[in-house]
Amino acid sequence: MKRGNGFYNKYRPRQFSEVLGQAHSTEILRKQSILNAFHHAYLLYGPSGTGKTTTARLLAMSLNCTGMNGIGEPCGQCQNCKTIWDGANWDVIEMDGASQRGIDDIRDLKLKAYLMPIGAKKVYIIDEAHGLTEPAWNALLKLLEEPPPHLVIILCSTDAGRIPATVKSRCQLYPFYQVAPKYIKEKMSGIIADWGIELDGQALDFIVQTSAGNMRSAENMIEQCVALKA
Repeated sequence: MKRGNGFYNKYRPRQFSEVLGQAHSTEILRKQSILNAFHHAYLLYGPSGTGKTTTARLLAMSLNCTGMNGIGEPCGQCQNCKTIWDGANWDVIEMDGASQRGIDDIRDLKLKAYLMPIGAKKVYIIDEAHGLTEPAWNALLKLLEEPPPHLVIILCSTDAGRIPATVKSRCQLYPFYQVAPKYIKEKMSGIIADWGIELDGQALDFIVQTSAGNMRSAENMIEQCVALKA
Protein backbone atom coordinates (compact mmCIF):
# COMPACT_ATOMS: atom_id res chain seq x y z
CA MET A 1 0.00 0.00 0.00
CA LYS A 2 1.33 3.38 -0.95
CA ARG A 3 1.62 5.65 2.07
CA GLY A 4 1.15 9.39 1.93
CA ASN A 5 3.25 11.95 3.73
CA GLY A 6 1.89 12.28 7.24
CA PHE A 7 -0.96 10.34 8.78
CA TYR A 8 -3.09 13.46 9.10
CA ASN A 9 -3.22 13.77 5.31
CA LYS A 10 -3.30 10.04 4.61
CA TYR A 11 -6.29 9.47 6.87
CA ARG A 12 -8.09 12.74 6.16
CA PRO A 13 -11.84 12.13 5.71
CA ARG A 14 -13.04 11.83 2.13
CA GLN A 15 -16.74 12.24 2.91
CA PHE A 16 -18.82 14.32 5.31
CA SER A 17 -19.82 11.16 7.18
CA GLU A 18 -16.16 10.45 7.96
CA VAL A 19 -15.66 13.74 9.84
CA LEU A 20 -16.13 12.20 13.26
CA GLY A 21 -17.89 14.01 16.06
CA GLN A 22 -19.18 16.93 13.97
CA ALA A 23 -22.43 15.53 12.55
CA HIS A 24 -24.36 18.53 13.87
CA SER A 25 -22.62 20.60 11.17
CA THR A 26 -21.66 18.11 8.47
CA GLU A 27 -25.18 16.69 8.19
CA ILE A 28 -26.57 20.11 7.28
CA LEU A 29 -23.92 20.50 4.59
CA ARG A 30 -24.65 17.04 3.28
CA LYS A 31 -28.36 17.89 3.05
CA GLN A 32 -27.50 21.08 1.19
CA SER A 33 -25.52 18.93 -1.24
CA ILE A 34 -28.51 16.64 -1.79
CA LEU A 35 -30.75 19.61 -2.52
CA ASN A 36 -28.04 21.52 -4.42
CA ALA A 37 -29.05 24.47 -2.25
CA PHE A 38 -25.86 26.11 -1.05
CA HIS A 39 -25.24 29.42 0.69
CA HIS A 40 -22.73 31.92 -0.66
CA ALA A 41 -20.69 32.20 2.56
CA TYR A 42 -19.81 29.88 5.44
CA LEU A 43 -17.94 30.25 8.71
CA LEU A 44 -16.59 27.02 10.21
CA TYR A 45 -15.23 27.73 13.67
CA GLY A 46 -13.84 25.81 16.63
CA PRO A 47 -10.65 24.31 18.11
CA SER A 48 -7.71 23.05 16.05
CA GLY A 49 -7.77 19.51 14.73
CA THR A 50 -11.54 19.14 14.65
CA GLY A 51 -12.09 18.94 10.88
CA LYS A 52 -12.84 22.50 9.77
CA THR A 53 -10.43 22.70 6.82
CA THR A 54 -11.24 19.14 5.77
CA THR A 55 -14.95 19.96 5.77
CA ALA A 56 -14.30 23.13 3.77
CA ARG A 57 -12.55 21.06 1.11
CA LEU A 58 -15.36 18.50 1.09
CA LEU A 59 -17.84 21.34 0.62
CA ALA A 60 -15.74 22.69 -2.26
CA MET A 61 -15.79 19.22 -3.81
CA SER A 62 -19.57 18.97 -3.41
CA LEU A 63 -20.00 22.34 -5.08
CA ASN A 64 -18.07 21.17 -8.14
CA CYS A 65 -18.46 17.37 -8.19
CA THR A 66 -19.74 15.96 -11.49
CA GLY A 67 -20.62 12.57 -9.99
CA MET A 68 -22.57 13.24 -6.78
CA ASN A 69 -23.80 9.93 -5.39
CA GLY A 70 -27.33 10.99 -4.45
CA ILE A 71 -26.75 11.01 -0.69
CA GLY A 72 -24.95 14.35 -0.57
CA GLU A 73 -21.37 13.07 -0.65
CA PRO A 74 -18.82 14.05 -3.31
CA CYS A 75 -17.79 11.11 -5.48
CA GLY A 76 -14.06 11.67 -4.97
CA GLN A 77 -13.38 10.18 -8.40
CA CYS A 78 -14.25 12.86 -10.93
CA GLN A 79 -11.59 15.25 -12.19
CA ASN A 80 -12.90 18.12 -10.09
CA CYS A 81 -12.91 16.10 -6.87
CA LYS A 82 -9.40 14.79 -7.46
CA THR A 83 -7.87 18.17 -8.29
CA ILE A 84 -9.60 19.89 -5.36
CA TRP A 85 -8.35 17.17 -3.03
CA ASP A 86 -4.82 17.61 -4.39
CA GLY A 87 -4.99 21.41 -4.10
CA ALA A 88 -4.62 21.79 -7.85
CA ASN A 89 -8.05 22.99 -8.95
CA TRP A 90 -8.22 26.29 -10.81
CA ASP A 91 -11.56 27.23 -9.24
CA VAL A 92 -10.68 26.53 -5.58
CA ILE A 93 -8.27 28.93 -3.90
CA GLU A 94 -7.03 28.32 -0.37
CA MET A 95 -5.22 31.01 1.57
CA ASP A 96 -3.84 31.32 5.10
CA GLY A 97 -5.35 34.28 6.93
CA ALA A 98 -2.44 34.27 9.37
CA SER A 99 0.14 35.07 6.68
CA GLN A 100 -1.90 36.34 3.70
CA ARG A 101 -3.79 38.79 5.86
CA GLY A 102 -3.51 42.20 4.24
CA ILE A 103 -5.78 44.25 2.03
CA ASP A 104 -3.66 43.52 -1.06
CA ASP A 105 -4.26 39.78 -0.59
CA ILE A 106 -8.02 40.33 -0.44
CA ARG A 107 -7.94 42.73 -3.39
CA ASP A 108 -6.28 39.98 -5.43
CA LEU A 109 -9.10 37.61 -4.46
CA LYS A 110 -11.69 40.21 -5.42
CA LEU A 111 -10.16 40.64 -8.87
CA LYS A 112 -10.23 36.87 -9.48
CA ALA A 113 -13.73 36.50 -8.03
CA TYR A 114 -15.40 37.84 -11.15
CA LEU A 115 -13.62 35.47 -13.53
CA MET A 116 -16.01 32.72 -14.56
CA PRO A 117 -15.12 29.30 -13.13
CA ILE A 118 -14.26 26.33 -15.29
CA GLY A 119 -16.52 24.18 -13.12
CA ALA A 120 -19.79 25.05 -11.41
CA LYS A 121 -18.45 27.27 -8.63
CA LYS A 122 -15.41 29.30 -7.69
CA VAL A 123 -14.57 28.65 -4.03
CA TYR A 124 -12.38 30.66 -1.65
CA ILE A 125 -11.25 28.89 1.51
CA ILE A 126 -9.64 31.27 4.02
CA ASP A 127 -8.05 29.35 6.88
CA GLU A 128 -7.36 31.08 10.21
CA ALA A 129 -9.56 33.87 8.89
CA HIS A 130 -9.45 35.75 12.21
CA GLY A 131 -5.89 36.79 11.29
CA LEU A 132 -7.06 39.21 8.59
CA THR A 133 -6.42 42.90 9.19
CA GLU A 134 -9.26 45.40 9.57
CA PRO A 135 -8.72 46.87 6.05
CA ALA A 136 -8.74 43.32 4.67
CA TRP A 137 -12.06 42.60 6.42
CA ASN A 138 -13.54 45.79 5.01
CA ALA A 139 -12.52 44.74 1.52
CA LEU A 140 -13.84 41.20 1.99
CA LEU A 141 -17.12 42.50 3.40
CA LYS A 142 -17.96 44.15 0.10
CA LEU A 143 -17.46 40.82 -1.65
CA LEU A 144 -19.67 39.08 0.92
CA GLU A 145 -22.40 41.69 0.45
CA GLU A 146 -22.53 41.44 -3.34
CA PRO A 147 -20.80 38.23 -4.47
CA PRO A 148 -20.98 37.06 -8.08
CA PRO A 149 -23.42 34.14 -8.37
CA HIS A 150 -20.66 31.62 -9.04
CA LEU A 151 -18.65 32.42 -5.87
CA VAL A 152 -18.73 30.66 -2.49
CA ILE A 153 -16.54 31.87 0.40
CA ILE A 154 -15.64 29.50 3.25
CA LEU A 155 -13.98 30.98 6.32
CA CYS A 156 -12.30 28.72 8.89
CA SER A 157 -11.29 30.00 12.31
CA THR A 158 -10.06 28.85 15.72
CA ASP A 159 -10.98 32.27 17.18
CA ALA A 160 -14.36 33.33 15.87
CA GLY A 161 -14.58 36.07 18.47
CA ARG A 162 -12.10 38.11 16.42
CA ILE A 163 -14.21 37.97 13.27
CA PRO A 164 -16.34 41.10 12.76
CA ALA A 165 -20.05 40.76 13.49
CA THR A 166 -20.79 42.29 10.08
CA VAL A 167 -18.98 39.35 8.45
CA LYS A 168 -20.63 36.71 10.66
CA SER A 169 -24.07 38.08 9.84
CA ARG A 170 -23.48 37.32 6.15
CA CYS A 171 -22.29 33.75 6.72
CA GLN A 172 -23.92 30.52 7.72
CA LEU A 173 -22.25 29.54 11.01
CA TYR A 174 -21.06 25.99 11.66
CA PRO A 175 -19.51 25.21 15.06
CA PHE A 176 -16.90 22.49 15.47
CA TYR A 177 -16.17 21.05 18.90
CA GLN A 178 -13.34 19.10 20.49
CA VAL A 179 -13.61 15.54 19.22
CA ALA A 180 -15.06 13.17 21.81
CA PRO A 181 -12.62 10.49 23.10
CA LYS A 182 -14.72 7.64 21.67
CA TYR A 183 -14.32 9.02 18.14
CA ILE A 184 -10.57 9.54 18.52
CA LYS A 185 -10.19 6.01 19.87
CA GLU A 186 -12.28 4.65 17.00
CA LYS A 187 -10.12 6.30 14.37
CA MET A 188 -6.79 5.48 16.04
CA SER A 189 -7.85 1.83 16.36
CA GLY A 190 -8.60 1.79 12.64
CA ILE A 191 -5.18 3.23 11.81
CA ILE A 192 -3.45 0.65 13.99
CA ALA A 193 -5.39 -2.13 12.27
CA ASP A 194 -4.50 -0.68 8.87
CA TRP A 195 -0.81 -1.00 9.72
CA GLY A 196 -1.18 -4.43 11.30
CA ILE A 197 0.51 -3.49 14.56
CA GLU A 198 -0.42 -4.04 18.18
CA LEU A 199 -0.73 -1.26 20.72
CA ASP A 200 -1.74 -1.99 24.30
CA GLY A 201 -4.86 -0.39 25.67
CA GLN A 202 -3.00 1.86 28.10
CA ALA A 203 -0.92 3.39 25.31
CA LEU A 204 -4.02 4.00 23.19
CA ASP A 205 -5.87 5.55 26.13
CA PHE A 206 -2.86 7.80 26.80
CA ILE A 207 -2.92 9.04 23.20
CA VAL A 208 -6.66 9.70 23.36
CA GLN A 209 -6.37 11.64 26.62
CA THR A 210 -3.27 13.58 25.62
CA SER A 211 -4.79 14.68 22.31
CA ALA A 212 -7.42 16.67 24.27
CA GLY A 213 -10.01 16.46 21.52
CA ASN A 214 -7.58 17.26 18.69
CA MET A 215 -7.76 14.52 16.06
CA ARG A 216 -4.66 15.79 14.28
CA SER A 217 -2.59 15.56 17.47
CA ALA A 218 -3.76 11.98 18.00
CA GLU A 219 -2.83 11.06 14.43
CA ASN A 220 0.63 12.55 14.87
CA MET A 221 1.18 10.50 18.02
CA ILE A 222 -0.05 7.31 16.37
CA GLU A 223 2.35 7.97 13.49
CA GLN A 224 5.22 8.04 15.99
CA CYS A 225 4.04 4.75 17.47
CA VAL A 226 3.90 3.12 14.05
CA ALA A 227 7.46 4.31 13.33
CA LEU A 228 8.66 2.68 16.55
CA LYS A 229 6.88 -0.58 15.76
CA ALA A 230 8.02 -0.77 12.13
